[in-house]
Amino acid sequence: MKLFADYHTHTKYSDGQGTPAQNIDAASKRGLKEVALTDHGPGSIGIGVAKPETFITIKEEAVALASLFPDIKVLVGAEAAVISRDGSIDLPSSIIKQLDLLIVGHHPYYIPENLKEALFYTLPNLGLRFSRNLQEKMRNANTKAIIETIHIYPVDIISHPDLMLPVDINELTRACTKMETALEINTGHNYNKEEIVHAAARWGAKLVINSDAHSPKNVGEFTSGLALVKRLRFPVEMIINAL
Repeated sequence: MKLFADYHTHTKYSDGQGTPAQNIDAASKRGLKEVALTDHGPGSIGIGVAKPETFITIKEEAVALASLFPDIKVLVGAEAAVISRDGSIDLPSSIIKQLDLLIVGHHPYYIPENLKEALFYTLPNLGLRFSRNLQEKMRNANTKAIIETIHIYPVDIISHPDLMLPVDINELTRACTKMETALEINTGHNYNKEEIVHAAARWGAKLVINSDAHSPKNVGEFTSGLALVKRLRFPVEMIINAL
């Protein structure tokens, strides 16, 4: 199995260490045919882009760099955060329409839509470690929220499912199968991803193996993800960035 693309990398425009040019160069040197620049949305506290229009600036920069990297296709997308129980994310539709791809995931630290969402969604998720009952309640709420997201927005990939905040993997996977949204095997974080692979195989969902690189040196680093899907014998044809 060979992976031809890394669809999840971050640059200095959000919380990454490298420039777009450095990420693209790293991907090219790894022999990738495609790479995506997918910085965090503006609602993520401390790690997001300065404003939604920053993604347009990144696109302009990527276009200007195209002639320097003729052998690789560069996509500009975003890793948006779910910010409410109804599935809203931290990017306006006007910006989403101009992106090449949209990644959405749960992140605990973000600017909520309003005080009600802060009280009944954001803050309870921050207090999960204090209550087992709260964990189950928010697991259900998080699952419902992100499923609403993929019905509202043209989501291509769910980033690191069940890592930052708990979700029902089987329920989310069934929804992703229906909406043709890929679930991510994220090699940038160390956590148990076997359940994601098993659920994808069970319900017929597609996977994508991404680095979630926050440094150019990690762009295209897929070793652990490849080992996982090979060990669990997940079908190659169901991995969207695999040959």
